[in-house]
Amino acid sequence: MKNIFITIFSTAVILASGCGLFNNNKEASMPANSGDIKTMVLKAINGDKTSNNLLSNLIDLQLPVLNDYNKITVDSARTFGGKKFYFIVLTFPNPVYNRFAIYDTTLRAYLIDKSLNGNVSFGTEELNNKRLFELTENFISKDVLELQRISLYQIFDTTANLVFRTYAKLKTPTNVFTQTLSEISEDRIKTLLGSSKKSIIQNKADVFVYNPAQKKYVSQDSVFDNFVKAQVIGFKYKTELPAITDEKSALASTGINSIPDTIKTTSNTRDSQGFTLTLTGNWNTLRNFMIDDLLNKKFQGTRYINEVIGASISVIMIPSGDSAEIYTDYKLPNVKEGKYRVRYSDKILLRKDFLQYFEYSCGTKKYMVILRASKYTYDEYKTIYENIINSFTIDC
Repeated sequence: MKNIFITIFSTAVILASGCGLFNNNKEASMPANSGDIKTMVLKAINGDKTSNNLLSNLIDLQLPVLNDYNKITVDSARTFGGKKFYFIVLTFPNPVYNRFAIYDTTLRAYLIDKSLNGNVSFGTEELNNKRLFELTENFISKDVLELQRISLYQIFDTTANLVFRTYAKLKTPTNVFTQTLSEISEDRIKTLLGSSKKSIIQNKADVFVYNPAQKKYVSQDSVFDNFVKAQVIGFKYKTELPAITDEKSALASTGINSIPDTIKTTSNTRDSQGFTLTLTGNWNTLRNFMIDDLLNKKFQGTRYINEVIGASISVIMIPSGDSAEIYTDYKLPNVKEGKYRVRYSDKILLRKDFLQYFEYSCGTKKYMVILRASKYTYDEYKTIYENIINSFTIDC
């Protein structure tokens, strides 16, 4: 069994279930049990497309088959209202294949998380008649740095969300830095920071406030996460193990040495911003990016950049009562009704680029999606842009 080699920059991501992961296969309407689900998981791991389809593509069959798994856990839990759910925790020597998934009794996928590193342990927490799933990951970066990360997931009416994720420990050759949860409520999570030796984070604290629109706990400072990332980036060590730092290195770890067009990577903002966007090859993700060049007001969102074809796609969440025109000088006169209400602008020529603005509405959620593409290559890659925009789904 090969060694785990991980960096803190995971390229795998969460698939926010919601509208985008509903399994329409009629066979999935039959009630399931833990034994049946485990059998399907084992078949899917070995490349069985039918079983994998029933599990809403739990396994990425575009990657080489890896049936040398570390551990499979399939179990059930009930909400305080009595509704039964099944969960799967699946770990491999290569973390690119790791999974955490939640299904109801008809195998409807509520969440599939593909962003887990290293060894994963599982538990549940109770919070005011709500049950939270808690995952703890332990993994290695730069051969010697030991990292621990914790994640909390909550089941809602029609979906499950990653509501909280943060690093809990960093062990270096000279010090151990920790972040522990000291308080958890429906409104906030408070953490205390410390270290085994004197450090700049010793005796500090952080507060993560629950954001109902995003359905997650958010810190304005992310003190420990930012500290850990800075420590890892600045740590100088001659490494021997390869590191997974981006899509290319993730694929290389599976034996794929180039990124074929058929490999698709699904990305979403900060894991639980409530939307899913499908991208194909060569796109880099900038999360918590301050978007001010295409709007008349600064917004923090996510920007996807493809330097090869000279394009970017920006996504921001806006208040449900606002319209896109508040934040741009361009009009969105076109309307498309369907799964969501979509308003969009005509194609706009801005110097050497084409722009197009989209406003997606679903329930109380509203997003702006902005496409910017080089006018010189727009026609050549128009189909790619259309496929990406059409892949936008909202967890509503």
